[in-house]
Amino acid sequence: MLKLVIAFLLPTLAYSAVQCYVGQKLFSYESTNAICAKFIPYTCAVQCEWRKQCSEHTSFSAFRGRRTFVSGLLLNSKSLMVLCCASLATRVETDSTGREKCIWRDTESISVLGPSIRTNPVLAPNHYIRDVKMERDGTSRVDVTIEVCQYQSERDHCKVEEMSEFEKKRFDVIKGKLDKANSHSATTTAPTEVKNEDDFLNKKLRN
Repeated sequence: MLKLVIAFLLPTLAYSAVQCYVGQKLFSYESTNAICAKFIPYTCAVQCEWRKQCSEHTSFSAFRGRRTFVSGLLLNSKSLMVLCCASLATRVETDSTGREKCIWRDTESISVLGPSIRTNPVLAPNHYIRDVKMERDGTSRVDVTIEVCQYQSERDHCKVEEMSEFEKKRFDVIKGKLDKANSHSATTTAPTEVKNEDDFLNKKLRN
């Protein structure tokens, strides 16, 4: 019976070092390992980059944060970084007044040695982590706050050749906004100490 339960859970949750596979969302963080869950097809996840916070990610400004999600975390004595990606298949839900269905959870004090972050309450299937704030508290602990959002699916794939003409036009608008934001971002200069660390991590991600 135990083997059957494990086999059932494996397709949904998986351990990986620091970051999830492309298209997966970060579910929680256990002893420096990312626990990941199925989210969107890998072709719908774009521009995955390491940042100090996902509000600094290009897609956040392009879509007012409604397509940005967390797919990895680096928390140790040297670095506090979040792997932020843009989703071309989902967007954050809003209520009748247009307010996003997002909430910042209570701040947790995490040990730098074997850090673990558990979402409490546990993330529902239609929830994901949109951002993570991390601030050092001395040399051995970090204050961590996560933002959880409820999302809705827009499409189950991002294969343009299989889209209707209407879907293609909508998809082109989304990609156009992201391309425009990327062009604008390329003309700005980040602080040197952040840029160097981002470049190093992003180079490893591409490789």
